[in-house]
Amino acid sequence: MRDIEVTEVRVKLAAEDDDKLLGYCSVTLNNSFVIKDLKIIQGDETPFIAMPSRKITDKCHKCGYKNHLRAKFCNECGDRLPHNRADTDARGRAKLHFDLVHPIRSDVRDYVHKEILDAYKREAERRAAGGAAEDE
Repeated sequence: MRDIEVTEVRVKLAAEDDDKLLGYCSVTLNNSFVIKDLKIIQGDETPFIAMPSRKITDKCHKCGYKNHLRAKFCNECGDRLPHNRADTDARGRAKLHFDLVHPIRSDVRDYVHKEILDAYKREAERRAAGGAAEDE
């Protein structure tokens, strides 16, 4: 028996001229819980789902104001901030965001991922056939 059931996926396709962002979606789980603002992004080989996230911040050494990690100057006092304040992942890329919502188990992640991509494909086919997009 599955703990989580995807009971609805609503997809809003991105503009056709956007190379990487394919669309946004919301997912309803067990007719009880909604997750909004997931992104469907074209990866190097296959599309993937980006969960809702927030920019990681750190505090200014001078005034203590929170600034996102790419900021060069403090948004409060204007002091110059140190370069390369972000931690890096296994591939050496800066970690600039953290997921607000995410599956813990890989089988749930794979299931939700598949349901979203299936809904995206149906919506993309509808657009290609000249059909109206479903409202989110």
